[in-house]
Amino acid sequence: MLTHLIRSTRAIALSLALLSLGVTLPALADTGSEVAAIKDNPEMLWGIGIADDRAEAVDNALAELVRKISVTVSAETSRSVNESYGTDGLRSESEYKSLVRSYANLTTLRDVRQIWISDHAPYEVMAYMTDKQVKEMYQHRRERVAEFARMAVTAEKSGLVDDALRYFYRSFVVLRSLPEYESIHEVVDGHSRHLVTWIPEQMRDICSRISFGIAGIHDADPDDPEAGRIVDLTVRYKGENASRVAFTYFNGRSKSPVITARDGIAQLLIAPYTPLSPLNVDIEYRFPDENHLIQEYTPLLENFTGAGLVPTAKIAITENPKQLKADKKEAKAFQESVARGAKASLTPLAADSTAGYARSMETLISAISTRDYDRALPLFTEDGAKMFDALIRYGNARIIGNARRDTYEFFPVGNRTVCRSVPMSFTFEEGRRKFVEDVTFTFDSEGKIESLAFALESKARDDIFAMNGSAWNDYVKMVIVGFLENYKTAFALHRLDYIESIFADNAVIIVGHVTRKATLDRSGDHRGFSNASHVTYAKKTKREYMETLRRCFASNQYINIRFGATDVGKSAYGSKTFGIQLQQEYVSSTYGDTGYLYLLVDFENADEPTIHVRTWQPERNPDLTPNIPRDSPQFGIFSNSYWE
Repeated sequence: MLTHLIRSTRAIALSLALLSLGVTLPALADTGSEVAAIKDNPEMLWGIGIADDRAEAVDNALAELVRKISVTVSAETSRSVNESYGTDGLRSESEYKSLVRSYANLTTLRDVRQIWISDHAPYEVMAYMTDKQVKEMYQHRRERVAEFARMAVTAEKSGLVDDALRYFYRSFVVLRSLPEYESIHEVVDGHSRHLVTWIPEQMRDICSRISFGIAGIHDADPDDPEAGRIVDLTVRYKGENASRVAFTYFNGRSKSPVITARDGIAQLLIAPYTPLSPLNVDIEYRFPDENHLIQEYTPLLENFTGAGLVPTAKIAITENPKQLKADKKEAKAFQESVARGAKASLTPLAADSTAGYARSMETLISAISTRDYDRALPLFTEDGAKMFDALIRYGNARIIGNARRDTYEFFPVGNRTVCRSVPMSFTFEEGRRKFVEDVTFTFDSEGKIESLAFALESKARDDIFAMNGSAWNDYVKMVIVGFLENYKTAFALHRLDYIESIFADNAVIIVGHVTRKATLDRSGDHRGFSNASHVTYAKKTKREYMETLRRCFASNQYINIRFGATDVGKSAYGSKTFGIQLQQEYVSSTYGDTGYLYLLVDFENADEPTIHVRTWQPERNPDLTPNIPRDSPQFGIFSNSYWE
């Protein structure tokens, strides 16, 4: 089985063994003594591959090395494959094997070395690493456990319940793969935590503080009894509107896809002729469709049997049919949440100057509500109409709440006018995921809608709107929020032209682990960045990055970007230059990852924001911030100070 796994990923194997390591071929005359020394060293793990094909020989050597690593991992964990851990842990032989496989795979192996014993057919190669390197894999995994837990704490403080539970769950599953996991303590949120007990406690506590209320029950389509019924829900966390909560429910025919509530509201679609009670929800924390996000841990996440890890994740909204009715208090709270997204703590345009925009929004809301999409098309520019079709029509959008023309406020941004924002429910990905999003609309100077965007979560948006100081006037706040909203929506809509337009031609685009410090180059007429000479890092040119995106868009039906913790800071470089740190999850139909995004953006021209630096880190890098404690939110990630 392991051999098959290795051969099915030949391209990765070759990259590991032949390219990425940068190992030069030794003189064949010297290999005999080297091979013998490695075989005789008890601290070395090795495998030998022989084949008529060079690539196949590498595959075979790695497969043998993986087998020996598996034996080592099994010994280190000191567990019997028949040992049972109850409902919250590894119980079966297949699950135990997934633990071993998660260590012994090509995305986990680091610093594999090679010696070519024969450089002609039949080829013979040795792949080897030290026992110490296996121990280092344990340490790396332990650091990821702690990092997931810290990400969960940050998300919980922002009310992002879905992210908090997602990261706590990943932390716990990966924790259970470590030797002596029961005794591991890590500093999280300023305190030493006994992780194996603390993480489930946090998950149970989070779920116990989620509550739902029934705000309304109405026909999905008054003219079609087969369309079913809509149940409007208020969703709270600790008594306040929850920024995001993910859950499933029984819709009368089957278990629903994952529903994501946003800013305190959600909608359920109940199949026709189905009793509305009992109505129960299951809080989602496993997110099995996202197991591929972190390939190293995919075997663990796919085989973990901790279905009963959080019993309080089951919540009864109502059990008695007579109780299933809209509550006036909840209905009022629901409508207040709907209206809140349209407001901002900024100064809107005067009502007497926005009558034309209000009429357009009234027509637009009516067209979406009745699914008469063509009636709305004259409101849009050509590009805006394409975005409307891709987002609203393809996303099966439904207006949430009582949308009226006097609900919305309009804000000036340069020569444009922005309407914030209309809450809608969407069903993308062939019905496998449903969620609520606020949608903002941007009007051009002629009053046509030129773009649509998914709004930021209320916490991130309000944090930016609340910024004080001379650099934070209303114009700057709206420009930054609008930029972030357009940025993440551009990926969902595959807007390659927009993404290309916002990157400077000489932008610094970094992927992976950074080992080199960059400094601003203020010389000459062109602003750019130069690199310190003592270290190196992997980076892409704008052309290379855009070509990567072009291939990505062509191979993915959908792309969804979720922003978690967001921090925006004024840069010393330029009067309207800001550094933006984002915790980001990138999910697509074929690929996913999670990590940290940093953007250094010049907003001097609101119509043409320019990204000068874009960095991506799958995990924190201690070398970036050697003087910052590991428990700090700024530890190991880019900030403005790195580029100034």
